[in-house]
Amino acid sequence: MKKNLTRRQFGKNLSTLGLSALSVNALGLSGLLSSSGAMAQSTDYKALVYVYLFGGNDSFNMVVPKEAGDLRTRYESGRGSIALPANDLHQLNLLSPALISNGESYDGFGMHPNCPDLATIFNNGEMGVLSNIGNLIEPTDRTSFEAASQQLPPQLFSHADQSRQLLSEPISAIRYGWGGRVAEILADLNPDPTLSPLVSTAGLNPFQLTLNRSISTYSTGTQGPSALRNNTTVRSTMLDGYMRAPSFDLFSQRYRDVYDSAVLANSTVGQAFDIANSSSVEYDSIFTAAGAENTPLGDQLKAIAKLIGGRAASSNNRPVYFVRIGGFDQHTSLLEDHGERMQELNNGLKGFRDALIEQGDFENTLTHIGSEFGRTFTPNSSGTDHGWGGNMMVMGGAVNGGHMYGRYPDLVLGGERDADSRNRGRWIPQTSTHQAAAIMSHWLGVERGDLNDIFPTLSNFDDPFGANVNLDFIRQGA
Repeated sequence: MKKNLTRRQFGKNLSTLGLSALSVNALGLSGLLSSSGAMAQSTDYKALVYVYLFGGNDSFNMVVPKEAGDLRTRYESGRGSIALPANDLHQLNLLSPALISNGESYDGFGMHPNCPDLATIFNNGEMGVLSNIGNLIEPTDRTSFEAASQQLPPQLFSHADQSRQLLSEPISAIRYGWGGRVAEILADLNPDPTLSPLVSTAGLNPFQLTLNRSISTYSTGTQGPSALRNNTTVRSTMLDGYMRAPSFDLFSQRYRDVYDSAVLANSTVGQAFDIANSSSVEYDSIFTAAGAENTPLGDQLKAIAKLIGGRAASSNNRPVYFVRIGGFDQHTSLLEDHGERMQELNNGLKGFRDALIEQGDFENTLTHIGSEFGRTFTPNSSGTDHGWGGNMMVMGGAVNGGHMYGRYPDLVLGGERDADSRNRGRWIPQTSTHQAAAIMSHWLGVERGDLNDIFPTLSNFDDPFGANVNLDFIRQGA
């Protein structure tokens, strides 16, 4: 005999429909939000896709010095047994030399051996690399780090804390994610009463948490909208009857609102998938050709491509998507395990790029690829430990690609960019993650004057739009 469901269990089951809580848009209350930062009544479409690599990507084996010189020599010496052979790397044809933290420049970088397509995308001018970027509250170097004279992100090198700070803010207990806050500010550009502009293929996450809890994340499956478990014909009839029955009980009314909201959202998402699947774009063939069929990242990105391709089902013009894969916490077997993750990343982004181009959406989709921190430059034996600064990427038609932004560390162990007292190469970021996030938020439509409301530490750094910070990774007029 089955037990009766508690209210909490019932609410948990309802969340599988796609919404964990009510969306303000689903209740038709979006007009209550102010949108001073939104560009007035724009009808153009832009989508931000955050691809989150959980576990701390060893990104100094993703973008690597390839050509002979001091940087390559330090790379080989510091990485030791986990150094990648220069001849195995895929050449990056930089349109301008990369800036190095010691004031020098270098243009001999290569991409991981398992990332040939990412190298091609970069060389086509469709991708940029954000060098040595990470969570910061104030500009910091080794001297100020050792003297504790600068305010530092709390709980450095902790997965949970640094993940939260990467996706939200680095100075306090989580209040919102920057993706969620952007959606609140741009509410006028996302007027759909049936579907949240915050869509995740990886469940609830801090990135899409809103300050006022006014918009909830819609969590979708990779094959289409999620269904309520065991909702057979008889049960569906009974559930619908219960939801339609008159009630003055506040809990019942709340569940009814959640149910109705989820049903409406599911219908809209289902229509989007139907539109995409009936188009001329052969999604399965594209992702299969890229080697991304039936992979965690490939399946998620294929679903996002379909939602973007089927956007006629919704009136939202500024959706913010969240995608997540794990497996990057590689304390052992780095070369093998990281190589597998790089292969999945290469194939998934290649399939996503090709699908977006085929459906005509590459120009209006900005994809950001990031991780909570980098890893130690020196190995522990066959792996690496938790670090700080790392390399991230941006991809899309709006990207001023073929360049490396920020400043790549000089790879001097014990130097001014090394935060480790044992000189292990825990590189101190030279660019704040929120400087780059501010540029992406502005591209979506947030006015510059509103960026400090989202990123309270931004004023501690040089203007991210200034030439001296080297972050102009969005094309003029894009």
